[in-house]
Amino acid sequence: MCGICGIAYRDPRRQPDAAVLRRMAATIRHRGPDDEGCEVLGPVGLSFRRLSIIDLSPAGHQPMANEDGTVWIIFNGEIYNFQELHADLVGRHRFRSRSDTEVLVHLYEERGPAMVDAIDGMFAFAIHDRKRKSLFLARDPFGIKPLFYALDDNRLVFGSEIKPILASGEVSRQVDRSALNDYFDFHWIPAPRSIFADIRKLPHAHTLELDLDSWQSRSRRYWRPRYAPQDGKSLDTWVDEVDEVLGRSVKSQLVSDVPLGLFLSGGIDSSLVTLEASKAGGGPLRTFTIGFEDDALSEVPYARQVAEDLKTEAVYRTLPYDSLEQLPALTEFYDEPFADPSQLPTSAVSRVAREYVTVALSGDGGDELFSGYRHHKLSKSVSRLDVIPAAVARVVFGGVARLAPVSTRAHDWGRRFALSSDERRMSIIRLPGRELRADVLAPHQRECPEARLWHMREHVAELRGLPPVTQTQLYDLLMYLPNDMLVKVDRASMACSLEARVPFLSRAVAELAFRIPEHVRFEGATEKRVLRRLAARRFGDTFARRRKQGFGIPLQSWMAAAAHDARLQDRVQNGPAVHAGMLDAQGVGRLFARVRQGGGRILTDRSDELFALLVFDAWWNRYAA
Repeated sequence: MCGICGIAYRDPRRQPDAAVLRRMAATIRHRGPDDEGCEVLGPVGLSFRRLSIIDLSPAGHQPMANEDGTVWIIFNGEIYNFQELHADLVGRHRFRSRSDTEVLVHLYEERGPAMVDAIDGMFAFAIHDRKRKSLFLARDPFGIKPLFYALDDNRLVFGSEIKPILASGEVSRQVDRSALNDYFDFHWIPAPRSIFADIRKLPHAHTLELDLDSWQSRSRRYWRPRYAPQDGKSLDTWVDEVDEVLGRSVKSQLVSDVPLGLFLSGGIDSSLVTLEASKAGGGPLRTFTIGFEDDALSEVPYARQVAEDLKTEAVYRTLPYDSLEQLPALTEFYDEPFADPSQLPTSAVSRVAREYVTVALSGDGGDELFSGYRHHKLSKSVSRLDVIPAAVARVVFGGVARLAPVSTRAHDWGRRFALSSDERRMSIIRLPGRELRADVLAPHQRECPEARLWHMREHVAELRGLPPVTQTQLYDLLMYLPNDMLVKVDRASMACSLEARVPFLSRAVAELAFRIPEHVRFEGATEKRVLRRLAARRFGDTFARRRKQGFGIPLQSWMAAAAHDARLQDRVQNGPAVHAGMLDAQGVGRLFARVRQGGGRILTDRSDELFALLVFDAWWNRYAA
């Protein structure tokens, strides 16, 4: 696991400054504290920070070149099938290391940009082909590893995070108004946008190839999940297949030359990953669990059951209320406003794990692939509205939205039900245009509600006609997972130089999951039916049938306390973001008041919105004030 960054100039006579490249890399030292490297190759400069995981010798140093120095790479991630790829390549190439990085160099020599089709792993890399005079960027199929870039008529600047791009001195800090609205819609910013107008995210499962002579770029999506149901198999047969494929994925991700452990939340997904790791052998496992002072939110008893059953060396910690004080520090690692509250426990468990290990496996991805969220069940119920003609739905439910106060969920659901059937299901996660953006953003920063539906309409054609739960799952996989869940895990873990691996997110597991017919994967009120059956085989029915808990925090009580903090309200309401014309002071005051008055009631609670506001305030003070 590493951090990468670089610069390429259109003018072949202009060379990047090595001191600037090192300054850029220094901003992501947390991603790679073990080694650094820098190469200036004509108009292209590559810089690198290394977290040593496989092949700890100096031979794994980057930037790395092929035998004649015509192909150079900087690489962040892990390639889990690198040993098989190495075995195929070794007869035709001379290897100087045991690293997966060198496998990528030679794989590119043989296959060019099509190399991504052969890779199983999590990755973001840049390859400079000096013969073809090109720069090739690629990101893994699910978006586990990040890659940002800024491309204009004269230069390309890229990096694992936004920080090195800003540190180059080549790119403006101007805020993207559309991305700002995205943030207050979703509480995260979907790719390809970033909070900065001139910086973009390379979307997951995409490559970007830049011809350095013509300065023409070409982006390509090289993989997409597809629903291809296979009928005729029993539930237990599917469970057996998932057990086998997930087991192979976990085993491949246990390869490491440094200490390795597992995040064990007590949920079904992380418990199954721990089970598969235990079955793979190799000695006792170390697991890490975070609990909460509020027992109603804690899954520690279930994590303890798994740890005792599998005889792991378990470490437990409790997340205190004062974790909110970490928000300003966390903005340093997210670079843009990001308001998933579970970033706090994820950050905490990462710091605990790093005290013992350098690599940790997580259970992320199981819900998206095997229909584990409550909104998957809701999408099944909402699909019953499909019998209502679209024109009637627009009139009836649009009328409800207009009549209901915007401070109620009735307004939100009226707008939701007035959409087309496909958009209605996709909006289950979060519907753009909620009151938060329309209230706390300064009036001149707001975009009209109709402009906020781009995220759904971009995927409507791709997902149209699919069964309702599968449609929502795939939308999760395309939008929610790479832009929220995986961002959270990557930044929280890399902030403390910990590599987080995600065994559910391999192409083999994903393709198997979407071969399972929806009626097998999801039945009645039972989410994640296949994984529950697998968990029941080892941990019992009580463990497997319980309601999904999630990795949340006591947000309502924490935000209620924050809303009653007069000094906090004054700091935000009269702070730099208001004075800069980004936030509306009166709207900020109204939000604090509504959270004080909400009392946790479902139609009036605005805890998540206050949290998003506090995150934005902390981000603005750090990056823009």
